[in-house]
Amino acid sequence: MVKIFRNKYTFFLLLIIIVGAFFRAYHFADWMHYELDQARDFRIVDAAVQYGPGELPLQGPRAAGSFLRLGPLFYYMEYGSALIFGNTPSGAATIVLILSVFSIPLFYVFARRFFSAELSFGLTALFGVSLFLVTYGRFAWNPNPVPFFALAFFYALLRAVDHGERRKGPWLVVAAVALAFLTQMHFLALAAAPLIGILFLLFTRPRIALRWWWIAIAAFLFFQIPLIVNDVKTGGENVQEFIEAVRGNATGEDRTLVENVAKNVGEHATYYWLILSGHQDAELPTIKPRGKGFYDVQCDQSCRGGLPFGILSFTLFGFGIIAMILLWIKEREKHKKQFLLLVFLWFGIIFAAYVPLAHDLAPRFFLIVAPIVFLLFGCILTLLFGSGNRQKIAWGALALFLATNLLFTAQYFSQLARANSDQSVEIGRDRILKEKTRMTLAQQETIVDYMEEKHRSNGFPIFMHGQAEFKRAFWERIEFRKIPRSDIPDDGAPLYRQGNYFLVIRTQSDVAEYMKKYEVVFSIAEKKIFGTLTVYHLLQKPEAITDEKKDIEIDTRDPKFSPGVQVRYLWRQVFEE
Repeated sequence: MVKIFRNKYTFFLLLIIIVGAFFRAYHFADWMHYELDQARDFRIVDAAVQYGPGELPLQGPRAAGSFLRLGPLFYYMEYGSALIFGNTPSGAATIVLILSVFSIPLFYVFARRFFSAELSFGLTALFGVSLFLVTYGRFAWNPNPVPFFALAFFYALLRAVDHGERRKGPWLVVAAVALAFLTQMHFLALAAAPLIGILFLLFTRPRIALRWWWIAIAAFLFFQIPLIVNDVKTGGENVQEFIEAVRGNATGEDRTLVENVAKNVGEHATYYWLILSGHQDAELPTIKPRGKGFYDVQCDQSCRGGLPFGILSFTLFGFGIIAMILLWIKEREKHKKQFLLLVFLWFGIIFAAYVPLAHDLAPRFFLIVAPIVFLLFGCILTLLFGSGNRQKIAWGALALFLATNLLFTAQYFSQLARANSDQSVEIGRDRILKEKTRMTLAQQETIVDYMEEKHRSNGFPIFMHGQAEFKRAFWERIEFRKIPRSDIPDDGAPLYRQGNYFLVIRTQSDVAEYMKKYEVVFSIAEKKIFGTLTVYHLLQKPEAITDEKKDIEIDTRDPKFSPGVQVRYLWRQVFEE
């Protein structure tokens, strides 16, 4: 590692780390993405900061679409971050920012296992400014640190099997620790990363003293202690949920293998293009069955508009895989051959795992393969433009993608800057966060300021409702200020005389349609626009009031979860019992 920083590229590597850090840290607290999952996680962190670490749970977030719970290490990371950087959403999220920045030099040392210093620097520069990775490095969510821990795990594996490495054993332990964190960040990492590591070790058969294997296993299991304790107390409920989740994901919906493979290829190609270029409009046709053994290729108007970039994305994706395989065949140096083998396993197992999920892939699923995008691009440049004057073409391609990512990142920041003041922020198609409009934490705090002002004027609790993606974030922000709050039932009842009622909806929403279910019992006392969000202060109609007031307790401590869902213990409950 020290030798790397003695070469002539030290200055440029430091420069790209600084630039990457700037993009991730610029208006980090003000423009943070803060919605349902972020509010849920910060509520747990806030309780632990206020009442002590005994409020931390023994399990982490639920894997989407199941009752399986991941490990709690992400909560513990956020808790440590909040203690150091402040008990705020941005303070708890700072650890994600730091790991995202650290992933830049980590990618460089990983790429140097195969590529030249010049090309590794170029790929690292592209990795550092990728709109996709910048976006996920700017807020807290358990999948967001996946690129860092994936790179740490696979880099440590390469060092552990390297014939010339003197410290294979310690590197194996590092790999085990990185794997422990990686598998607690996302379900697909939990399912696929251990398999990749095991297969790679079986193929390479490193000679490592037995004691290091036992230390590595012990290190991995140490970070599983909270999960193990929770399962002991619940009779193995989470293990059963894991089995059900794997079985459910393996089964998938009732689609043919051809449909799923075609969709998987299309999703990988277009998301690889997005990660590489920042461009989000690439489209490829879909395949639908038509009778026994026959299929139709369908491309609607949206598909036709994005088809040229879709074809380009498919071409780059295919060439990247072919280039990787051809380089592996040609390569004679053992450590470089091992690098390509690991990348192939990394890509191949994740690709295969995503086949049954192809029609339900979310953007976050590609965080675990994001580094591969740049490595495959590096394989293309090495194979086609690796020597002579052709290297100028490689640098031109790198410069082009650097420019597109900078352009799209600037557009993204412009949208965030205008979210609190511009009612008509046009964002086009968002394939990274799936947002319908831009919304920032600073904007939300301004809205809560407005609600708090009404609360202070009469002392009544706040009853607030909003659209699904952000209403719970507002609830958490209100509760954080120790203001009693509740939601508004869809039918508007029960309705209390002592209450401040608010609706928060996207400014560009169909207001008339949304208000239909509320206009029977409410009239609009005030409408206030906060850029992309609009707040409606509602006034109860006298004839609709059903009760005088609602007693609301303010408490940020979480009890065990309700019956019907597996119990998630808190550490204080373990020691109390």
